[in-house]
Amino acid sequence: MIKKTTFFLILLISASIYSQQPNFDKYQYIIVPDKFDFVKTTNEYQTSSLTKFLFRKKGFQVFLGNEKLPQDLQDNRCIALQAIVKDASSMFTVKTFIELKNCHGKVLYTSKMGKSKEKGYQKGYQEAIRNAFDTMADFEYSYSLE
Repeated sequence: MIKKTTFFLILLISASIYSQQPNFDKYQYIIVPDKFDFVKTTNEYQTSSLTKFLFRKKGFQVFLGNEKLPQDLQDNRCIALQAIVKDASSMFTVKTFIELKNCHGKVLYTSKMGKSKEKGYQKGYQEAIRNAFDTMADFEYSYSLE
């Protein structure tokens, strides 16, 4: 009886963990804002272009917010995720994390914190974004038309 209960409990827990993992394969594009909230100008410290580059390496078709979008994306923004880099820096450490939101603004994925102790803002933000992106090892993607 205890073995059956334990087996059922483990099965239930593993099913609930698996069901919470969002499926990103239905999203064909990622849109990266050309300016994040923590910077003053467009692509300051090359934060947006670096984020675009990193997602492109992951296999996504990525566009900056100010680029011309393909017609299917113009017609239906819900086939894209929005990647937003958030700043959680302290006095001596640059800290960032990446959020992926759907077209309704719901956060589907949040990376772990990326940190940098670089003194220059450009190097610090770039290192922190790369470190946050490196924590996304569990983020798997391959677009599939349903």
